[in-house]
Amino acid sequence: MPDPDFGTYAAWRDAARELLEPLAALMHPGEAGLAIAGPASANGANADRFESFARPLLLAAHYLQSVPEPADAARTGPDPAAFRVRLAHWFRTGLVAGTDPAGPHYWGPDANYHQLHVEIGLLTIALQIAPRELWEPLTRGERDQVAAWIATIRGSGFVHNNHYFMAVHAYEFLGRHGYGRRTDRATVDEYLDRLELMHRGGGWFEDGINQAFDYYNAYAFNFYGVWWARLHGARDPVRATRWRDWARLFLRDYEHFFAASGEHPPFGRSLTYRFNAVAPFALAVLEGCCDLPPGRVRRLCTRNLRFFLERPIRQEQGCLALGWTDRFDASAELYSCPASPYWAAKGFSSLLLPPDHAYWTAPEEPLQSERGDHAHAIPAAMMVVRSTAGAVELLNAGSQVSHVNLRYGAWKWSKHAYRTGAGYTLAFPLATNWSPDSALCLELPGGTVYGRHSTVPLELDAHHLLFGYNLGFAPAQVNAHVETLLFWHHGWLLQLHTIESRQKAVYRLGGYALPLTSPPVVRTGGDTRLAAFRPDGRGTVLQLLAGAPHGGWDSRLDETTARTHLGAPFHATPVFRSEETAGDLRIAALAWTGSAPAESAAWNVASAPAGEWTLSHPHHGDWTVRHWALPALPS
Repeated sequence: MPDPDFGTYAAWRDAARELLEPLAALMHPGEAGLAIAGPASANGANADRFESFARPLLLAAHYLQSVPEPADAARTGPDPAAFRVRLAHWFRTGLVAGTDPAGPHYWGPDANYHQLHVEIGLLTIALQIAPRELWEPLTRGERDQVAAWIATIRGSGFVHNNHYFMAVHAYEFLGRHGYGRRTDRATVDEYLDRLELMHRGGGWFEDGINQAFDYYNAYAFNFYGVWWARLHGARDPVRATRWRDWARLFLRDYEHFFAASGEHPPFGRSLTYRFNAVAPFALAVLEGCCDLPPGRVRRLCTRNLRFFLERPIRQEQGCLALGWTDRFDASAELYSCPASPYWAAKGFSSLLLPPDHAYWTAPEEPLQSERGDHAHAIPAAMMVVRSTAGAVELLNAGSQVSHVNLRYGAWKWSKHAYRTGAGYTLAFPLATNWSPDSALCLELPGGTVYGRHSTVPLELDAHHLLFGYNLGFAPAQVNAHVETLLFWHHGWLLQLHTIESRQKAVYRLGGYALPLTSPPVVRTGGDTRLAAFRPDGRGTVLQLLAGAPHGGWDSRLDETTARTHLGAPFHATPVFRSEETAGDLRIAALAWTGSAPAESAAWNVASAPAGEWTLSHPHHGDWTVRHWALPALPS
C-alpha cells in the first residue's frame, strides 16, 4: 500500500522497488524471460517471452538509476543494495542469453510487422536510462552480440502508426555505440518525417492507420519524441526543438484529463498500461519543455500512480494484471500478453528527476479538475474534456473506430462520453457488436447491432459538440446518417440525435453504465425516466425527451452471464429504444451519473421552441441552450 505521504522521491522509488519484487521472484539464472501468469497474446511465444523481459527492464532501469536508499532507513523486503545488484545482473545475463542465436533462450530475429521491434525500441531506451548498470558492464563480445540482434530490425516493415519510433530509437542506439550503417540516417529521417506528418496541431497526433487521438499521444508520440530529442536531438536541433515544443503544447491540454482522484477517463486501446498515462509529464520537466507548475505536475502524477496502486490490479503472483482497476483479462487487446501491463513503467519517469529538483520540492497545487466545473476544447484532437464535481469526462467528436481498430473493440472509441468513476461496458464478439452505454446504436429486425465508425466534428467549443457519422457497415449496406449534438451542465449530458434511417431499424440510446461490485441495486423505471442507484448513493439516470418510448435495461446482476464492465463485475445501464422505423427520427435525452442523488432529479421542459430550450431542475435551476438544430419540443 502506498505511503500516506506518497508525493516524495523516496515513496516513488519504494513503489518501483515493490513492483519489481514479485518479478524478481520469477527471475531464474541464465533465462531471458519471466513466467508471468496470464493469457498469451496473438503474437507468438517468443514475442511474449521477450516482452516479459523488455518491459520489466524499463521499470528496473528507472529504479536502478535512482538515488540509492539510505542504508539506515527502516523498511521491509529485501536489502535494497543487494536487490539492485541482483536485478542488474539478471537483466544483463538475460540480455546476453536472449540475443544468442545458438542458445536455448534466443528471442529470434525481428521480422516484418512483428511485436519484437516494439520491445526493441523500448529496450534501447532502458539501456540508456541506466547504462552503468545494464550496458557498460557487458564485455565487448557481449555488446557486439546484443547489437547484432538489435540490428535485425533493419529493413523490417512497420505498422503505419507510432511504431516507426521503435526503429528510430533502435537505429540511433546502434549508431551511438558504433554499430551504425551509412544508410541508417536516411531511414531515421524518413521515419521521423512520417511521424511528423501525423501531427494535427497543438502537440496532438493522429495515430496513423488507427485514426485515433487516444492515450498513444502520451504513451508514444510525446514520450518517444521527447526521448529522441533528449538522447539524439543534438544532431538535428531544429527537429528536436519541434518535438519539445509539441510536448509543451500537448501537456497544456493533457493536464485536463486527470480527475481529482487521479484517474483519467478510460478511452481508446491499451488501457491496461494504466499509469503509463503520466509518462510524458516528468520527462518533459526534465527536458525543460513543460511550463506547468512543478507542484501541480507532481500532484497529478502522484495521484494517478496512487489511484491504480491502491486498487486490486495484481494477479496471483503479485505481478501487474491485465485490466483497468482490477484484473479483467477480457478487456485486453489481441496483442496483449501477461507482461503487457508493464508498459506502465514509463510512468516512473518521475524518478529521472533528482530529489532536490523543484518537481519534488515545490508546494503542491490543485489539479484543473479540483478547481471547479469547466470544459476544455481541443480542436486538434476533435474532443472536449470537462470536469464536474472532481470527475473528468471526455467527449469524443473525432476519434474513429477504424477498420483496423474494430478488432480491438468498438466501445473504446464509439461512445460519445467517457467519464472517470463510471467506466463502460464491452460487447462480444469483438468485431460484430457494440455495447449500449453512452452510445447510440442501430439494431436490425434480426438482432444485428451497428454503432459508430467514422466520425467528423462539425462544431466544437467549450459549450457544445456537433458531429456526424453513419451507423452501418459493408457489405450489407446498412446506412443511417446521424448528427449528434451535445450540451453539458454539472453531471448531466443533454443529447439530440438527428437520424436519417435508410432501412427499418430500432435505435437504442444508452445512459451511463453504473459499475457494481455486488448485485444489489435499486432500479426505477417509467415512460420517460430510468434510474438505478447503489447503496452508497452513486447512480445513473436516463431521461427521455423525445423519440424512443420503450425503456429497459442492459445489466449484469448475477453470475449467469459473462462480465462486461471494464471496472466492476456487475453493472446496470438504462436504455431507451425507438419504434422500428425508416426515415427521419430525432431522439433527445438527458443522461446523468454521480454520487449526489439530489442532482439526479428529473428535469422539466419549461419551454422548448425550435432553436432554444429552457429546462428547469429542482437542484440546478434553469438551463437554457440555443442552437439552430434544436427542434420544437412539447412543454
